[in-house]
Amino acid sequence: MSPQLEHHLDINRRHFFGRSATGIGTAALATLLTRDGLAAGTGGRGIPPFLRQIAPKAKRVIYLFQNGAPTHCDLFDHKPKLKELHGTPIPDSYVGGKRFSTMTGNASGKLLLAPVEPFKRHGQSGAWVSNFLPHTARIADKLCFVKSMHTEAVNHAPAISFFLSGAQLPGRPTMGAWLSYGLGTTNDNLPAFVVMTS
Repeated sequence: MSPQLEHHLDINRRHFFGRSATGIGTAALATLLTRDGLAAGTGGRGIPPFLRQIAPKAKRVIYLFQNGAPTHCDLFDHKPKLKELHGTPIPDSYVGGKRFSTMTGNASGKLLLAPVEPFKRHGQSGAWVSNFLPHTARIADKLCFVKSMHTEAVNHAPAISFFLSGAQLPGRPTMGAWLSYGLGTTNDNLPAFVVMTS
């Protein structure tokens, strides 16, 4: 790198930190004043002012995302037609001429498969749960099954990013960020949410 370019970058870096220090300090002060009383409302800590009128019903959320788990069609998304169509080729109308997967390209020659285990209705809600999940089936009424998620991504990584944040490109707020935003916090000394990988 030339000395002139290095000097130019140093000036830009110095200017950035010098000029942004005031803005960062102001933002930090506003956060502290809001949290500690001078500008605080009546809602829970960390809850934005426009949401304070609506008290959250949930206190905690345990959100399990199991990448690589069996498919939804094998666990909690009962599709009786799959049993009927077991072993038949995937119709072109299902794929619509789009790429089927990264490894196989198109759907020609691929067969539909029925769930491995049978499904039964459980709880007062009558939620369909596979025999794969006997303990989950016992608490079916306490669970929220989201069956409306859809993505055009054929690769797992962008599909997972979309599922967790609503965008295929990484860097957007995830479910944990939105839950902590909506529910607030009871302890500023602990993280609002934790992501554990296996």
